Amino acid sequence: MPFDIAKETGTWKASGNSDNYGEILQKLGVPPDMLPKILEIEYSVEMTVSGDKFTYKLTEFGMTSDNTFTLGVESEEQDAWGSKRMVTYSLEGDSLVNTYPSVDGKGLHFRSARRFVDDNTIRTELKVGDMEGWSEAKRVV
Repeated sequence: MPFDIAKETGTWKASGNSDNYGEILQKLGVPPDMLPKILEIEYSVEMTVSGDKFTYKLTEFGMTSDNTFTLGVESEEQDAWGSKRMVTYSLEGDSLVNTYPSVDGKGLHFRSARRFVDDNTIRTELKVGDMEGWSEAKRVV
């Protein structure tokens, strides 16, 4: 079953991750002192879908980013802290995939693919350079 983008709307809480998740986050530039907060993060998502376009509004740590993407088209994404990077979103099987050709501006390739394990659990497979891992989030009901 294909990934239902609108179904991601809701509030989510981190619920598990691979043993190397912290290393992956650090490779992505997350400072070590932020790791404990990310491992227990609760965040809110609003997805609005119209054809092959969707708006992804994410609120985390009291800050919000709001971006609109077209599936299969490279677009600029801005996070809540003002950092910008190029990304392409696509649907691949039962996953929503986002691919960053240079997530750090220096050529570091990052790909994540998220899929629903069930209606209230999202699993995200991550690949940063040659490192692979995963994280899961549960819907706060």
